[in-house]
Amino acid sequence: MLSNKTDFFIGLAAGVVAGAVGYKLFQDHKEQILGSFDSLTSKFSKTEETALSEEELQAQKEHLEDLIAEQKAAKKSK
Repeated sequence: MLSNKTDFFIGLAAGVVAGAVGYKLFQDHKEQILGSFDSLTSKFSKTEETALSEEELQAQKEHLEDLIAEQKAAKKSK
């Protein structure tokens, strides 16, 4: 059986190799990876295009308040 130091150094070497391979793959495909992240983040941050009117926000607020009241009532009845 291997000693703890040997296990440590084998694990360290494996981690360094895995990190180097990952870094190399990232550098080779950097533009594609960053482009994918940009497209994902743009899908979730379209607040400018989908700005809600004050009436829509009030309706959502009232709906949330109703849901909260229903949950509180359900907790009290238990």
